Amino acid sequence: MSQLSLSAKLRALLQQGCIDLELDEICYCYDLHTPSDWGRKMGSNIHHIRNFTKRRKLYASSMKGLNLWRQKVLYLKSMEEVVGNLISDSVFVWPQSHLPAGMKRYLKSQQIGEMVTVSVSCPVSPQLAGRFNLILSGSEKVEDLLDRIDEVERYLARLQTQIALHHGADINPLVDYNIVSPISACILTHLANGSGREEISSSLSLTLRGVDYHLSVLKQTLKARNMAQLIFEAGKLSLL
Repeated sequence: MSQLSLSAKLRALLQQGCIDLELDEICYCYDLHTPSDWGRKMGSNIHHIRNFTKRRKLYASSMKGLNLWRQKVLYLKSMEEVVGNLISDSVFVWPQSHLPAGMKRYLKSQQIGEMVTVSVSCPVSPQLAGRFNLILSGSEKVEDLLDRIDEVERYLARLQTQIALHHGADINPLVDYNIVSPISACILTHLANGSGREEISSSLSLTLRGVDYHLSVLKQTLKARNMAQLIFEAGKLSLL
């Protein structure tokens, strides 16, 4: 298992989820719990959608599910209201009447009947969330799913915890959205490992002024007053 790629590891977890929850497919992304909390960098649903369409850290139980993710992303810009409701509701049944015609045709061609997105707060990092898009072949399966939704949410919360603990640093949404740049995330890791500014500057080929700039932006973004609090806040957000 350790030699498998991240995508393969998550695919295996999601495939087991399909079996345990009796689903056709599961699509998954590690996301911001409430995008608007990140201020000007993620303010509106339109901005969130624009940034989401650029994300590459999307996973699914099969290639069919992954292709659905990629197709759906193409239509998100015309579904601002739908996306807003998806973010605010922990359990969201995608309304067929609100889907673009092209999206409906694609779903029909793939024999996908219904989609339900379940968002679970990440116990490891409460400001982040796991969004699980559950794929079902028909409306009767949606009714069954909603009848046992408490069980489903508990299962997905455990799965999200497992993903966050073992893979959170590799798929962290703050980095994927570039709210925290990859270089800044690397600097955080060096800081957490006890490196000083000079060591970080040398190992990353940055000037001291460059290191200080990244630290200043990080403190502002994570609302930290000093280095100790910065490391603490970064840890809470699975950036370390």
